Amino acid sequence: MKKSLILLLILASVAGFIKPAMAADSAFGDAGTGAVPDLDQIQFATNDNATLALVSEVQSAAALDLGIVELNAANYQIIKDEVKLGKKYRDFNNQFVFQIDKDTFASDATLGLKELALGPESVMAAPDGFQFASRIYEFNLTAPADVKFNQPFWFSVKYLDDDYFHKTMYYFDEQNQKWVGLESIISNTVSKVISKTNFTHAKVAILDDLNIMSEGVASWYKYKGCNCAASPDYPKGTKLKVTNTDNGKSIVVKVNDWGPDRSVFPNRVIDLDAVAFKKIAPKSAGLCKVKVELYQPAVALNK
Repeated sequence: MKKSLILLLILASVAGFIKPAMAADSAFGDAGTGAVPDLDQIQFATNDNATLALVSEVQSAAALDLGIVELNAANYQIIKDEVKLGKKYRDFNNQFVFQIDKDTFASDATLGLKELALGPESVMAAPDGFQFASRIYEFNLTAPADVKFNQPFWFSVKYLDDDYFHKTMYYFDEQNQKWVGLESIISNTVSKVISKTNFTHAKVAILDDLNIMSEGVASWYKYKGCNCAASPDYPKGTKLKVTNTDNGKSIVVKVNDWGPDRSVFPNRVIDLDAVAFKKIAPKSAGLCKVKVELYQPAVALNK
């Protein structure tokens, strides 16, 4: 009885956490270098045989330790021949979509999906300066022990408001009990953030960064040899104006990569391609102080 009461209190506390959102089918395309998902051409598999379960007293010890509540669950039998034909997996009113590339998969497997919410004082709470922009989803892809996957998996999560700005996919590092950013792209036409990962099991969610860094240190790296940059704050496709605050020189760059990692370099605001860096500072300097401003928002990535 006491355990049931605790679960009811948890559900009540998270009832206002998620607001309803309309779902729209999206797509995944070529996952090769430089490619982005084609958001108009996917046909999703439906979850006709999935078992959906509301919160019950039967929850894993790990889930209770993390302070989370299991809202819904679904299980799929994945057939390799169906994957080769392009079958994709979506669930929870199309809030979560999972894709296995046909060249990745050489065996039948099972895919378990869960939709989660936070309980009071959960260790999975958003870090300071962030807020959740989606529910939390867990996927668990299980294959025979001798099967190895050749390519990352694509998945998407729908965000719950109309603003794509400053949203990034994260996974929860259970060992260190912290949220870690994943390379992401955004389709603002269907309100989804799309990521790829080598993990076969992870808890993921979209986090909204409330503290965008506008001034700091810029570094350079060799990548595409163009006026491009890596940013942890803005989605791919965004154009930014970067100004050297010491000499006033500026350059407009297009975000095409994720970084720098602020957990390692807390004062790094942006990483510029070497070509772009040389236009505002000597390459030999390595670093320079800059101001970063939005020049042009990212456009829909399926165009």
